Amino acid sequence: MRFILTLLLLLSYSNSFSCYNEYYALDAKGQFHQIEETKRILFMQHFDLIDIEKQLISLEQKLKKKADFRLLSDYGLHLVQAGKVKEGLVIFEKLAELHPNEYSIIANLGTTYELSGQNELALEYIRRGIQLNPNSHGGSEWIHVKILEAKIALAKDPDYLSNHTVLNLNANQKQSQKVFDQLYIQLQERVPFSPKEPNPIMADLFVEMGDFYFENISFEHAKAFYQIAKIYYKSDRKDIDEKIGKARKLREKYAASRPDASNIKRDPSIKQEVPSEMTTSIKVAGIPYQDYFHNPPGSDYSINWSKIETDPVKLLAYAGIQPESPKESKAVPDSTLNDGRHIKATVTVTKTKIPILWIGLTLATLIIAIFTYFKARRKK
Repeated sequence: MRFILTLLLLLSYSNSFSCYNEYYALDAKGQFHQIEETKRILFMQHFDLIDIEKQLISLEQKLKKKADFRLLSDYGLHLVQAGKVKEGLVIFEKLAELHPNEYSIIANLGTTYELSGQNELALEYIRRGIQLNPNSHGGSEWIHVKILEAKIALAKDPDYLSNHTVLNLNANQKQSQKVFDQLYIQLQERVPFSPKEPNPIMADLFVEMGDFYFENISFEHAKAFYQIAKIYYKSDRKDIDEKIGKARKLREKYAASRPDASNIKRDPSIKQEVPSEMTTSIKVAGIPYQDYFHNPPGSDYSINWSKIETDPVKLLAYAGIQPESPKESKAVPDSTLNDGRHIKATVTVTKTKIPILWIGLTLATLIIAIFTYFKARRKK
């Protein structure tokens, strides 16, 4: 009986390995690359609004018990993610004024300025954030700077991207795995804020990602990135169709190719769990671009704002921060600094209230003086 149980266990152990799959992709040169297809990093199309609502309710209760600017910063971030950009901006502006060296606040203020369309101010604060923490987001915030610079350039010249790219990478950067790992980080963070609509910046970034994959990892994945640029972000670039066509031709060219030990470039980060003779090699092909997107369960949920505080004045008070008294402000045209950046200047106009009684007494005194003067002249 013990022999039979041992035999069954061995067979089970062997069968578990026989089902292990390894995935491989071909680059434009026909080189096979080992990839972790089952662990592909996905782009979240929308934020999980169910989770955000829970977080806001929880944070509000914590703020009422403990005045902590960090809790308020987290609250402001969730407001912005839920579309309350105006309210989040008021919070982050005040927090940045009080905590100018707190990286997360400065970086969140920069992003909130960008979402509100104030790209010059966004650039200023994202640069400041890099100074405070150059390694944040995997050291990828230089890409955020490039994106803001491209947005500012597009505002001045709508044809800017016809002869430039957003990143303007040099030859070495275009072959750098580190650069494209950082681009992946930035795209993951930006996609939830970038709905399915014409967006030349996002389209350009996905084409850049596609070009890297085409040459260095997988023309099949590259095709999916090109399609995201064309279909999801509705790019009208003519070269995208050409790139997609090249990927399809390579699929036909290498249709009969199969990976083996002699032509596989293995990824050292992928742990070899079983001997290669116990695995099945699968060549990646025909990836729909939709497979790169993920929708969390609460993406189509509507937050019940009636039970969530959104008034920045009250929220600042929870954190023990008293906002300044409202002032009447008059916008002044943008000022240009020496480094070419633009800032919004604001002049505060203070109204002086003159007592009506004082005006009346002055007029009365003047009338009496004139009347006395003319009366004296008649007597003469």
